[in-house]
Amino acid sequence: MTQLFKLSNLTTFLVRFIQIIIVFPMAVLISFYLPPISFIDYELNFLLCVMLAAIISVVVTSINKKLILLAFVGIMGAMFFNSTFDDYTVENLYADYNAMLVNMTSNSSKVSYFKPVKGTYFQERRVKSAMQPTHPAVRSFAVEHSTRYFHDEYYRKYGKMVRYFSLFKHVRNSWRYVNDPLGLDYYSPPTESIKLLAGDCDDYAILMASSIMAIGGEARIVISPNHMYTEVKMGTVEDLDKVSYAVRSLFPDEVTGGKIHFHETNGELWINFDYTAGYPGGPFLEPELYSVINFTNS
Repeated sequence: MTQLFKLSNLTTFLVRFIQIIIVFPMAVLISFYLPPISFIDYELNFLLCVMLAAIISVVVTSINKKLILLAFVGIMGAMFFNSTFDDYTVENLYADYNAMLVNMTSNSSKVSYFKPVKGTYFQERRVKSAMQPTHPAVRSFAVEHSTRYFHDEYYRKYGKMVRYFSLFKHVRNSWRYVNDPLGLDYYSPPTESIKLLAGDCDDYAILMASSIMAIGGEARIVISPNHMYTEVKMGTVEDLDKVSYAVRSLFPDEVTGGKIHFHETNGELWINFDYTAGYPGGPFLEPELYSVINFTNS
């Protein structure tokens, strides 16, 4: 009798344990397939997913304790054998879980705001001449590396910004800084840069802007006192919370508690894609601006 009692207690404990630990993996999966409520922020949306997952866990357990065990085995089996969710494994689940914790403990409204001052600069014509967003080699490079990182579930959740982030990650992680020839301000064309993945700040900015534009994005190049870098349009300032949440989800180790840095122009949201930043929207090397070079009307 005592042995049966102990066995019953052990079973109850295991059921309760599974009932608890299944909540967060289920919440992560629900967050991918349940459209977010537009008028509340993303942290609250994820809390709602956690609550829904907890309710499902309790209801399933109340119907039949074996069902919660089957649900647990099913979710874990799908992750391990990668049969239900394309390219979504246990490693992805852990990364998403970690990212959710980062988002829950970070304030997405922490941003740095500097309004750009439009102007002219002698480099503008040279920069525009160096751009190659429609060159087949640049297009091929951009397409290949815009799909290199972040599985398709992220694309379905966050949209085209995931492609820009993948491109940023590849170019930034591969880039090696090399100075221009002595006494010459050399602007490397993207067709040269994609082979070398090396150069200085203007070479990087021209390559990044050309590559983003090659996959349908809007980019511009900003010139500061001693630097040049790319900014990418991410929608309007009303999209800041969504963009911030996506950055923190896809770059949790790089962002940690950092801010999302951006410029606003006529309500448009432009975030920093500089190689000196560890993540899209990372800190500006120089907040003071001399000129903003736009390409939409070029």
